[in-house]
Amino acid sequence: MHPSNRRIAPPKLPDVVDIGDAAEGMATLPAGADGKGRRAPWLAAAARTALGFALVIGVSWAVAAAARSYVMTSPRFAVTEIVIRGAKLRSEDFVAREAGLEKGKNVFLLDLDQAHAELARDPWLRDVALARRLPGTILVQVTEREAAAIVALGESYLASREGEVFKRLEPGDPSDLPVITGLGADAVADDREGVARSIRRALDLAGDYEHGPLGSKAPIQEIHLASDGTTTLIVGKAGLALALGDPPFRKKLDEAARVIGELERRGAKADAILLDNEARPERVVVRMR
Repeated sequence: MHPSNRRIAPPKLPDVVDIGDAAEGMATLPAGADGKGRRAPWLAAAARTALGFALVIGVSWAVAAAARSYVMTSPRFAVTEIVIRGAKLRSEDFVAREAGLEKGKNVFLLDLDQAHAELARDPWLRDVALARRLPGTILVQVTEREAAAIVALGESYLASREGEVFKRLEPGDPSDLPVITGLGADAVADDREGVARSIRRALDLAGDYEHGPLGSKAPIQEIHLASDGTTTLIVGKAGLALALGDPPFRKKLDEAARVIGELERRGAKADAILLDNEARPERVVVRMR
């Protein structure tokens, strides 16, 4: 028997787990937290990394903005010198003005692409290059075209030694150049390269003539290129026609010099000397005045 004054503890029951309640409890735990409600270490590290990255981006943007503001407004980067090289037909002041380049402007605010486009529209300028040299210099390199002939195409145009027809003849342009006739304006539009070859051949002929015995005695006035490919030179103040026919021309030019010398010895004057008989090249016909 137990003493009457002792209390008897109730029997200890075994632990019982309700799977449904446990699952519900697990589902309500915050993501990334352990069972005691604490954040997992990797999530805290990720948060610190993201915050640091955001701070770096913000600081970098601020530094870049400050640097941009400085270079765009600092007197240190004002244009103090415009160096132009290669200009002969165009003055340096003209090139700078045409390009829209001015001293005193910020070197970074000058639009070099726009300046290049403006200069490229000038027919005398074949190639253009622009560059900045910090802190305040603009470099401009130009290559000019050189007129070698006047080409009659309804209107008169200038052509380069390469055969490029590049601008209409205007007052002040070179005019003491050989004149090439016989080419049509349609030919330039339809076969620009073919026209360029014809002009180059005409200029080669002009060079041979000018370095020959007649070059200083009777300068070339005109080179006529016929549609059939034959060539006629108009030379001297009197406009003597030398019908050369087809190339090669060197022997024909030598023969023309011999005939002109004989005419001068006799005191005779001719309107034309025909050296275009391809079947009998030794035969020369002189048409007298």
